[in-house]
Amino acid sequence: MEGGAADDPSMTDRMTRLGLAALGEAKARPGRVRDSAFQLLAGDALLTYACEAALEEPDPEAALHGILARTTSVR
Repeated sequence: MEGGAADDPSMTDRMTRLGLAALGEAKARPGRVRDSAFQLLAGDALLTYACEAALEEPDPEAALHGILARTTSVR
């Protein structure tokens, strides 16, 4: 897989997007629901992987700030 295409998001962006989607699914089912717990764990893992991928970006600090900005803007 070749990178650099404008329409090809980075691994950091993809993992962040998937992590936020999983957290959104967990929030959609509040309470003691096993499925929401699994989604919460998946979201946590995906955002952790996004942070690891950010360290491989040309500007890791900017990539990490981007993840932080995207996660703190979710309500």
